[in-house]
Amino acid sequence: MAESGLVQKIWRIIFPILLYEVLSMLYPEFLRIVLGERQSEPTLAMWFLAIENLLMLPVFWLLYQRERRKHGRKASFGGKDVFCVILGSLCISRGINYFLAITFLPELFPGYRAVSEEIYDCGLWSQIAATVVSAPLLEEVLMRGLVYERLKEAAGNVRMAMITSALIFGLFHGNVVQGIYAFAMGLFFVQVYEACGSLALAVLAHIAANTVSVLAGQYSWTGRLNGIPGVYYLVTACFLMAGLFCWRYFWLRNGERG
Repeated sequence: MAESGLVQKIWRIIFPILLYEVLSMLYPEFLRIVLGERQSEPTLAMWFLAIENLLMLPVFWLLYQRERRKHGRKASFGGKDVFCVILGSLCISRGINYFLAITFLPELFPGYRAVSEEIYDCGLWSQIAATVVSAPLLEEVLMRGLVYERLKEAAGNVRMAMITSALIFGLFHGNVVQGIYAFAMGLFFVQVYEACGSLALAVLAHIAANTVSVLAGQYSWTGRLNGIPGVYYLVTACFLMAGLFCWRYFWLRNGERG
């Protein structure tokens, strides 16, 4: 019976991820049949990605609502929490990105560049639709609302569930460099979600991180920073310290919640 219970818990964690993978294969085929091959053009492909995300969202939202009723989670946050969510997301996103850029990892694992170029070569509005609006909504419902909650129930340990969910979120992104970035952001998103009991704040954190990434890709801020000796490293350190301060704020809030 104990083994059967363990298998059931593992299946509950894996099921949403498998369902996402299945739907992410079926929906593009559906759109291809309905709309033809036009979505192969980069900007159109981003619009179609946004549509696919929004088509999947109701499926996972219904599963999340069942999970929410089961656990009875209630949101509790104020203006200070919202400020720390936005500031933390912006600073951690930029700090981790700038730090990774000066390591050997981009050269050792260049796959992320193709993904980044594919995204940033598209029109700004299509990027916003796909990465700033639809992706945070879908991924937070899936990763924090479902996978994390089920991990926490199975493990009986909040910290372990947080780390494991962030690791899954990193693997979800498909390459090493983006995976490390997503792991760091996932740790922050899940801290926010657990501390405030609000999926909306986790979505806001995700939107803030993706927004600053899109704007940085459009306007090449790092090129200007590199032109002044030492400034790039100073800015990176400041972003990381400010991000760590915000992360610690939510970590302490989680401690207060027990």
